[in-house]
Amino acid sequence: MSKKDVKLSQNVKKKKKKNKRRLAKLMTVFIFATLALLIFQMKYLDLLPMKLIVLISAVLLIIALIITLIMNFKVRRFIPRLLVGLISLCMCLGLAYGNYFIHKTKDTFEVVTSLADKKAITTSIISMKDSGITKETDLKKKKIGTILEMDKEATQRTLKALKEEGIKYSTEDYSSLEDLVYALYDSKVDAICLNEKYRDILHETEAFFAFNTSTKVVYQNVHYVEREASDNESDPVNDITKDAFTILVSGNDSYGSLQDANTRSDANMLLTVNPKTGTILMTSIPRDYYVDLICPGEGEMACPEGSKDKLTHSGLLGIKSTEKSIENALGIKINYNIRINFSSVVNLVDALDGIDLDIKEGEQCDILYANMQPGLSVGKHHVDGETALAFARERHAYVNGDNQRVKNQQKVFKAIFKRIVSPKMITNYGKFMDALAVAFDTNISGDEISDFIKYELNNMPKWKFESYTIYGESANDFCYEAQSYASVTYQNDLMNEIARNKIKAVLKGKSSNTVEDTSGYSQEPSADNVIHQTDEADSYGDSEYYDPSQTYDYENQYSDENYDISQDDLYSNGEIDYSEEPSYDNYDEGQ
Repeated sequence: MSKKDVKLSQNVKKKKKKNKRRLAKLMTVFIFATLALLIFQMKYLDLLPMKLIVLISAVLLIIALIITLIMNFKVRRFIPRLLVGLISLCMCLGLAYGNYFIHKTKDTFEVVTSLADKKAITTSIISMKDSGITKETDLKKKKIGTILEMDKEATQRTLKALKEEGIKYSTEDYSSLEDLVYALYDSKVDAICLNEKYRDILHETEAFFAFNTSTKVVYQNVHYVEREASDNESDPVNDITKDAFTILVSGNDSYGSLQDANTRSDANMLLTVNPKTGTILMTSIPRDYYVDLICPGEGEMACPEGSKDKLTHSGLLGIKSTEKSIENALGIKINYNIRINFSSVVNLVDALDGIDLDIKEGEQCDILYANMQPGLSVGKHHVDGETALAFARERHAYVNGDNQRVKNQQKVFKAIFKRIVSPKMITNYGKFMDALAVAFDTNISGDEISDFIKYELNNMPKWKFESYTIYGESANDFCYEAQSYASVTYQNDLMNEIARNKIKAVLKGKSSNTVEDTSGYSQEPSADNVIHQTDEADSYGDSEYYDPSQTYDYENQYSDENYDISQDDLYSNGEIDYSEEPSYDNYDEGQ
């Protein structure tokens, strides 16, 4: 080989060696840069205990130093160099994912610890579909029905806005929601002015079951009200990591954003948490519990003292009304609240790739009426978000209806919690954080959430779940928000007292099981509680009234996802004939 060839060969080797070192240096810079960023983000996030941050940082720094020293100075041969290169690549990817993990957590944390700036109050002018009134200009010289006694401020605001657009009309006022809608059905008025918060209440009246499908919105006014911090103040404990506290988890019967107008509180569960003993007591209250409404708000959120209604309607006045009404009924103090809705449950469960439900004898069902899908048999099931939601809302499959539904909600809550703390969470973290960011709002402060998470990571308590469900007897009584009679569940004073004593026991560091349940109601599922629904479900499917694919979405459109059949009280007694159209011709105005 000539000197020229030798020199050329040496230059090629030097160039290859230089390229290898350049790659090693590049990976070294990336490793230490991402490690520094990770340490900074962990400190800035303020969710991890300092000793854990120091430990993680020290371990990662030692590993990074060992890898980079070997990669840059020790390895010469191909196979060892390849192995170290792969290890270095894994380190780079791990640190990059860790930074993503922390960044995602920080973004979500900022969203869920801040309340919405505004809340929407939506009021509509509604006509019958076959009336020929299809747009706002068709309202000229028409008569519009109102219920000023129930909703004066929003009604006047909407009518004023309509007049400012050059629409001249006349009005007729009615004393109740039923009278108003019957006036529309009987053509006594051409349209009605309705606050959208009352739309769901109409589903609870047999004659108005088809209201959404037989009417249309021709004009709509959306008014935004500033949401003050005082609208939903907490009653905080001194130290959330040491002092026991109670949270109200209120589930709204709506889809979409939680910043929209208030809707019914479909599920109401109290979580009494004692960090010292690692105990969480779930206390469920029937949605139709007949309570004295406590309305801490003013204007449109106010109600006369002594107004009685079922608990679900308190959600129309805001979560603070639900919280205060429960405090008054049970004689307890609620420290914090969390508000979720249907979309929250579906998105969270799907983000976790489903949850596992172990259905016991007495909890099974043939059909899930909320989405008319096959039910869940006795045994273990892995279910998606829609199925989990439908099971949590199911009541028509059971003799004790609403009482079993609240127990189903407890089962779904525990399954979600178990999935969150499982290894599956690692691979689904990004999706879960995206879902969590819009899943709920709360009046727990950011500092309190941060302190509690640090306590959890620092101590890793083995949480013990206990549960209690309040039962009551069904009846029919006057409801303030509906201004009419509706199905309710009368309060059970004995079970109220037992629930109160169980909550107090957990707050004092004892188990709720130390309080004896003398109510006579079983807290365990019973095989006798199951209704075999197949024939009954077929009759619903044949009904011209039942259409699970439709519900109102506030834009005069109907969504395939949102229809809430399980909330209607129409099926409570199983006595309604769905084969006949309700007649309005026989309506007696004197009733």
